[in-house]
Amino acid sequence: MRNGFTMMETLLATSVLALVLAGAMGSWLLFMGKSNRANAQAELDMQARRVVERFRADMRNAARETIVFFPEGAMPYRAVGFALAADDDGDGLVDLDAGGSNILWRQTVVYHVYERSPTQMRRTIFTDRNNGATAADYYSQIRSVVESGSGGGACLPGESASTDVMFENLFTGKLWHAESTFDAYAPVANTAERVTFGSLPLDPGSHTVSFVLKGRNPESSGNRLVLDQLSASVSGWPLEAELREVSAGSAAPVYVGFGQAGAGYGLTAEIGAVGEQLDLEVANDAIEECQFVGEGRNVTISNTVTRFDATCRPTGFGQGVCVTALEGQYATAWLASEQSGSGSLGDAFIPTNGVLRIPLLPAYIRQDGFGPVFRLYKGMLNGGLRLENPVCWVYATPSAAAAPSPDVPAGEPLPLLCYQNGVLRASWAECSNFQYVDLRPAEGVRLGPGCTAMLSFRVRVSSFGADRFAAYEVGTPGVPGCWFIPGGEESLVREPTWSTDPRLKTIDRLPALVAMAVGYADGGDYVSHPYDTGLQVRAEKTLSWDADVPAGTALRLFARSGDVLSADGFTITDAPEWSSVGTASSGGVIAGGAGRYVQFRAVFVPERFSQFPSLSGGSSGTGPFVRKTPRLWRVLVSWSGQEKMVDVVATLLKGPDGGLFGVEVDGQPMIRGVTMEIEIFKDVVALGGVKRERLRSAMTAEVEPRNSLKR
Repeated sequence: MRNGFTMMETLLATSVLALVLAGAMGSWLLFMGKSNRANAQAELDMQARRVVERFRADMRNAARETIVFFPEGAMPYRAVGFALAADDDGDGLVDLDAGGSNILWRQTVVYHVYERSPTQMRRTIFTDRNNGATAADYYSQIRSVVESGSGGGACLPGESASTDVMFENLFTGKLWHAESTFDAYAPVANTAERVTFGSLPLDPGSHTVSFVLKGRNPESSGNRLVLDQLSASVSGWPLEAELREVSAGSAAPVYVGFGQAGAGYGLTAEIGAVGEQLDLEVANDAIEECQFVGEGRNVTISNTVTRFDATCRPTGFGQGVCVTALEGQYATAWLASEQSGSGSLGDAFIPTNGVLRIPLLPAYIRQDGFGPVFRLYKGMLNGGLRLENPVCWVYATPSAAAAPSPDVPAGEPLPLLCYQNGVLRASWAECSNFQYVDLRPAEGVRLGPGCTAMLSFRVRVSSFGADRFAAYEVGTPGVPGCWFIPGGEESLVREPTWSTDPRLKTIDRLPALVAMAVGYADGGDYVSHPYDTGLQVRAEKTLSWDADVPAGTALRLFARSGDVLSADGFTITDAPEWSSVGTASSGGVIAGGAGRYVQFRAVFVPERFSQFPSLSGGSSGTGPFVRKTPRLWRVLVSWSGQEKMVDVVATLLKGPDGGLFGVEVDGQPMIRGVTMEIEIFKDVVALGGVKRERLRSAMTAEVEPRNSLKR
C-alpha cells in the first residue's frame, strides 16, 4: 500500500489555502484602510485643535481695545490683529511697567486667511510693537499682511516680522466678533453689576452709545434701564450716566442712595417697545470727579471734608449731591438756656446759679485753632462791669482709644483772648459800647476733641451809681470751670463754696455765658488723585467744574500734568509745584496740561462773619465766625482722545422690571470677543490606491480677552 497525495488532492488543498489567504488578506487590507483613515482623521483633528488652542491662548492674553478686524464692517472677517505681551525676563509672567500695574505690549499678532492655493491659516508676529501707532496704522498693517501674505513689508517703525503657516488645505476659515446683549433683570432692585459690552475703534470727540430694547426676561415686569456709570474712552474712566446728555429717548436722574451708586444717583429710562432705544452722548475722552474719595484713591485733604450734602441740590438732583467743602459747621454748639432749663436766648440773662461743664465734641473743634469760641453776654443794665482773668480749664481728657490727646493737658489753665467784632483786644477794658465779648484761645492753640472744658472768670463792678451795681465780684479764683450769678440770698446759702464772702450782693443783672459757637475752618484745600488719561501722545486738556459759591466766599482751582507717576501713586513727579501753578478758569485749557497724568487742587475760602449763629444781622468780612463755605460737586477734565480700540463698560443697576438690551456705538456693533471658525481637510488614498477620500475637521472657539484696560 503506497502513502502520499495525488495531484488532484494537492491542487484541491492549494485552492482551499489560497481562498483562506485571500479572505485573510482582504480583512487585513480593510482593517489597515480603516486604521489609516482613523489615524489621518485623528491627526487632522489634532492639527485643527492646535490651531484653535494657539489662537485661544493668544486671544485670552490680549486686550479687547487692541483688536482690529479686516475688512472693517464686513463679517466674516479675513483677518484679526491684536497686541500681545511678552515674558522677556523668563519668570513665567507677562512683563509689567515700573509701576507694576500696566502690561508692556511688546508684540502684535495677526491671524489671517490666505486665500491663494493652497488656502492656509497664517500667523504673523510683529516684535517690538510700535505702541505709539494709531488705529488707522494698525488697520493698514493688517491689510498689508492680507494682501501680501506675510508681514515683511508691513512693519511699523521699529518692528520686525515673521510669518508661519498654521495649516494648509483650509476648507473654511472665518473670523467673527461676538455680539453684545445684556439682561437688566434682577429679583432685587438696584443690584449693581459691572458689564463690559464690547470693544470697537473710536475716534476722538463725542460718541453716541445706544441701548436698544431686544425683549424681556420672562421674570421681568417691565423694560426699564437704570445706568450708574458709563465709559467709552481710552482712559476707561467711569462717567456718571445721570450727567450725560440724552440725544434720543427719555431719561432722568434717580436717587439710589449715597454709597449704593456712584455719586448717589443713576439714570433711569423706561423703554416702550422692542427696537426703541436710549441714546447717550459720551466723550472720548474725559475724567469726571463727583465723589472725591474712594477705595484706592490717593487724595490730600486740608481742613476739607467730603460728604453727601442734602442742602446742595442742582437741577434734577432733589436729594442733594456729594460735595467737598470746608470742615466744620456754622452753628451754635451750646446755649446757656439749655443748662438753665429756659427755652429762649433772652432767658440766659436771668440770674441763676450754675457750674457748666461743656463737652467739646469733635465737630466743635477745628484743627486750625479756630474753636471753640465762648461768647459772653452782659445784661443791658450792667454798663460798668469788667471781666478779669478769663481762663479755659480742661476738666477731663478722652482715653487714647477715644480720641487724640489734646494740646492742653488736663488740669492746666488755657488763657483766653478777648475779641470784639472779630478784632483782638488787649483786654476787656478795650472793648467799648459792647453787648458781648468773644473769648477764644490764641492762634495755634487748640483743645483736642473729646475733652470737657470749663470756663473760669471774675467779674467786677467798675463804677458805682446805685445800690443795684454794688456787687464787687462773682466767681472764686482757682476754682476751675465755675462762674456764679447770684439769684438771691437763698441761693447763696446753698452754695457755701463761694458764698462765704460777705461782700457779695444780690443785684439785677450780671454777665451770663450765653453760648458757645463754632464755624467753618478759616480755609483749606483738596488735592485730587493723579488721574491716568492713558494718552500715548501729548494733548491739551480742558478743566471745568460745577460748584455752589455763596457771596463772600471764594473757590479757586488749579491743575497740573506730567508723564511720570511717583512710586507711591500720590503725585506726578515731573509736574510743576503747586506754588508755581496759576489759577485755572472753568472751561479753559490747563496750562502745560499735555502730559499723560493730570491732577487738580481746589482751594476753599469761606465767608467771615461778625456775629455768632443764633443772631441775625451783622457784617461780613470781620470774623471771627465763618458762616458759609464753597461746595464743589463736580470737576471735569476733557481732551481729544486717541483713535483707538476701546472698551465700552457700564455699571448697571438691575431690578425686577429690567429689560433685555443690545448696545451699539455710533450705530456700530461692539466687539465683546472673537470667534474663530475653521474647517480643514486632508485627502487620503482609499482601498486599492486609486480612489481618494477627503477628510474634514471643524472647530469653533469663542474667546474674550482677559487683559483689557491693562495698558
